[in-house]
This record gives sequence, C-alpha cells and structure tokens, in this order.
Amino acid sequence: MLGGIYSRERCPLCGHLLNFPVRKGLSCPNHPNVKASRFFVKFKKTFLNFTNFEAAEQCLNGLRWNVYRRVYDPRDYQKNNPLGFTNLYKQFWADKTITSTNRQGETERKIKAGSIKNYKKYGEVFCNYFQNTNIKEIAENESMISDCLNKLTTIGNKTKWNYSSHLNDFFTWVWKKNRKSFAVAGIPQPELPVIKYTLKRRKTVSGDVQFEILEEVKRISYHINPKIYLGIKWLCTYPKVRPHEMLSLKEGDINLYTGHLIFPNPKENKWKEVPLIQEDIEILNTFPLSMPNMSFFRHTGGIKGTKANQPFGEKYFYKWWIAACDNLGIKGVDLYAGTKHSTVNKLKRKYSAEEIQRRGTGHVSKAFYRYLETDDEESRALYVDAVPRKRSATVLQPNKNRGKFGKLLKLKG
Repeated sequence: MLGGIYSRERCPLCGHLLNFPVRKGLSCPNHPNVKASRFFVKFKKTFLNFTNFEAAEQCLNGLRWNVYRRVYDPRDYQKNNPLGFTNLYKQFWADKTITSTNRQGETERKIKAGSIKNYKKYGEVFCNYFQNTNIKEIAENESMISDCLNKLTTIGNKTKWNYSSHLNDFFTWVWKKNRKSFAVAGIPQPELPVIKYTLKRRKTVSGDVQFEILEEVKRISYHINPKIYLGIKWLCTYPKVRPHEMLSLKEGDINLYTGHLIFPNPKENKWKEVPLIQEDIEILNTFPLSMPNMSFFRHTGGIKGTKANQPFGEKYFYKWWIAACDNLGIKGVDLYAGTKHSTVNKLKRKYSAEEIQRRGTGHVSKAFYRYLETDDEESRALYVDAVPRKRSATVLQPNKNRGKFGKLLKLKG
C-alpha cells in the first residue's frame, strides 16, 4: 500500500517514536497506553499534518484513490498552493509582460504597451473574485466563471467580452503549460459563456467635411509643428494604418528609396508596409535627416509642457483633431472615425469593398492572400483618391469665437 500515517512524538517513558499502529491511532510499541496526538501523512511527495487520526486516515485513502484514478497531483497539497488562481495569474502576467531587445536595441513585449493598462484591470477583478481557488476546481465548476462575469454589471457587453477573452487567454496559457498532467487527469479547459454584443456605429463625415477639418488642423498647428498636420493627413490617406501605429513610426521606418512606411509591430502581428504617394514623398524630402531610432512624430518644443524631440503622446493627434472640429462646430466625430472610417466610406464610391480591403486597408482573410497579392501601384492609385481634397463648393463656416491661432494652446505629450 502506498503511503502511511506516522507521528513525530516520542514516548515520555522510553523515548521510542509513537509509530506502532493500534486501532484508530498510533502508540509506543513498549507502552501501548501511550498514544500519539499529532500525526502526518507521508504519500509520495506529499506530507500533510493532522491532529486527528481518523482525518489522516481518510486523507490517505483519498490519496490512494486519486492514484488509482490517475488524478493524483502533489501540487494540490502544497502549502504555497502553486495551482491557486492568483499564484498562476502572477506567473501568467510575468510571462506576458516579459521584455526582450530586438536587433535595433528596442524593448519589445509580448503584449502591446497600450493593452497593459486594461489587462491590469482584468487581472485585479479576477484575482479578487477567485483569490487562490485551485484552478482545477474552477475548471470542474464552470458556474464560478459565469458568476464572476455576471457580477460585472457596470460595464457594457463589449467590455465584458474583453474580460472574458482575457480570462480565456489565461486558461489557455495554464492548460498549455500543464497539458500533460491535466490530460492524464482528464481535466478539460473550461469553456467560457458566450457574450453577445453589438458595436455602436461611429459617426463619420463626408470627403468635403474631412478636407475642411484637415485644413483647419493645418491652420492651427502647422506653424507649431508641421508633423501634426502630416500625421493626421496620413491617417486620412492610408486607412491601413491605425493612429497608435502611426505614432510609433521611427525615422528608420521610412524608406524614401522605395517609397514605403514600414510598421514592424502592427496589431495584426504581421509585417506591414504602406506605399507612399508621390506628394507625401516630396513632403518627406523637405525634412532633415535624423537618427533611425528617433520617433518621426516628435515635438519641436514649441508648446508649453513639451520638450524638443519628445515623442507625441498617445492622444496627441486626437487632441488636435478635436480642436479643429470644435472650431468648425463639428461634434461627435472622433479621430478614428473621421479619418479611417470616413476615408473608407468615401472610397466606396469608386472602389468595391474587395478592392478597398485588398489594396487599401489590408484587412482580409488568410484565404484571400492565397489567391491575391497586393500591388504597390494599385495601392498608390487608391491612396491618391483617399487624400482629403476639396471636391465641391461646400465650405464649412467656422465658429465666430475661434481664436486666430486656434483654441488648442496648452497640450501635453
């Protein structure tokens, strides 16, 4: 029989260990009336202490039964609880936020820096709810997961789906790390409840309105830093690029010989190249050469609260876009919708949805790439049509109260 029940106590009369088995206990082999009051179960790598012999006996039988069922795992009985939810989540978080250095000397993470803030919120909620409950117990009782997600009553279904997706990533990481032991024990990865949601439709603008907003951005910012206008113009012209990707552009990511913007770490986790149109190449040729590792979109020190060569902040383009919209009396149009979404809607008049996807945005399925290859000249032709231009006699009237140099005076990066 595997394992046994023992005692560390000694007989006060002869000094012998009280390990002689008697009915419902342990005693001294020389003095049967002297019985042990504290016990421990020794079973393979497991050591458990008890003050009651019957409890120790039940535990030992349970351990033997687990071996018979092939579900015995010594980690389930360790004091530091290595399979506790919080303990595992700390390891998961450390693994996800581990940094490495690429060939350019830049620090890289497995997850984007912008996602870390949200992930911290998710982790706090889940660790507070599950605490250090054994991960196997959670897997066997999926209602615990449903209860946790149902308690998130102050957020919308889309945000709740984000929480659920993050939790599923955690479970996938745990089961991948323990695939052999969990597979032998027959412990399946828990299935999370389906959370349905409908995204709200963002407010877009016409090509003429987009042009007027961009012209207002130029009016209020060009004398401060022409790259503010250029960055927002590129977001209107190249819908393939997201605002945070544009802000991450380095000097060395601009190839004027081939006429491309290069994004090594886009959201899609796939190398992204954007062919530049000729007018943007000519604009870039007017800027002086800089070190390859410097951010292309950086401050010149012309605004209070900013320093020269400091990279633009996460919402810097957004602030200038909103300032231009306010000056023109336009409400409810954010940067993403006013640039990327509005440009795609504008292009629908001339191009099919397939052409816009394949040549303009790059948001296509893997199967699409098997049969079609993006041609740079085709993309450039589409981007020429994407540039905000004045197409009609319609002109927006700016607010009468706007300042000579715009409202946006004090910005921080």
